[in-house]
Amino acid sequence: MRTCRYWIERFQEDFYQRGRSQTTWTTDYWKVLKLLPPEEPLTAALLHQIVVSTSPNTKSRRRACMVTKQIAKFARVKYDPTPYQGNYSPKRPKPRDIPSDALIINYWRSLDNPGWRFILGLIATYGLRPHEAFLVDYERLSSGDRVLWVLKGKTGERRVWAFHPEWYEQFNLANPILPAVNLNRRNDQIGHSATRHFWEIGCPFRLYDLRHAWAIRTLEYGLEDALAAKQMGHSVEVHNDIYQQWIDGHIHQRAYERLLNRADRPQPPSLET
Repeated sequence: MRTCRYWIERFQEDFYQRGRSQTTWTTDYWKVLKLLPPEEPLTAALLHQIVVSTSPNTKSRRRACMVTKQIAKFARVKYDPTPYQGNYSPKRPKPRDIPSDALIINYWRSLDNPGWRFILGLIATYGLRPHEAFLVDYERLSSGDRVLWVLKGKTGERRVWAFHPEWYEQFNLANPILPAVNLNRRNDQIGHSATRHFWEIGCPFRLYDLRHAWAIRTLEYGLEDALAAKQMGHSVEVHNDIYQQWIDGHIHQRAYERLLNRADRPQPPSLET
C-alpha cells in the first residue's frame, strides 16, 4: 500500500490543480492531514483515529470528517466518516445585524479614502469575501464589463453578477482605485487588513456582512439558489443552511405580488352564472 506521505502529496497536487487556495489548504486540510503518520500506509483505521480524536459536535470534528472523507475517496480507501460528523454549525449573524441598502450607501458616501470607498462598493455590489476584492480582473471591470471575474481566492476563479446593477455606476466601479495593502501575503491576511481598517474607522457593520446582505438581496430578486451559491463560491447546501432561514415575511410578500402580477397566472372560476 502507498504511504500517507504519498497520498497527501498527490492529494495536495490535485487540490491546487482544481484551483483551490493555499490558505484553504493551510487552515483546513493541513490541520487534519499533518496528523497522519507519513511513512505508514493510508488506511481507514488511521483516518477514523483522526476523526474520533476530536470532540463531537465541534468545528474540529466537522473539519476532520470533511478532510478524511475527501482523501479517502481520492485514495480509494473505503471510509465514510459521515455518521460521526455531528451537528456543529457555525454561528450565523442574525438578520437584524445585516446592513440595509440605505445604510450601505450612506456609509459609502461618508468615506474619504477613494481606495477604501472602491473596496466597500465592490464588496457590496458583488458579495465578495473581503480578500477577493483585491483579486479580481480590474481590466474587465474598467472596460465596462459588469460581470465581475474573481481570479483567485478561497474557492478559486468564478464570475459574479451585480445586485444591484445600478451600483456599478453609483459606486464608480469602472474606475478601480485600490488602497495601500500588501498583496504578497496569504488571503486571510489580506482580508484581515481590510476588515481591521473598517473596524478601526468605526464602520457601523462588519465588512463581511456586506456579503450576507448581497445573498439576501439575491433572494429578493428571485435568483435561484444554485446560481447564487455558485456566484458566492460555496455549495448549495451551505447557501440554504445559512440564508434560507432569513426569508422573512417581507420577502414572501414581494414574491407573492410578483406571482399575482403574472399575465398567465391561474384564474379562479367565475361565480357569475
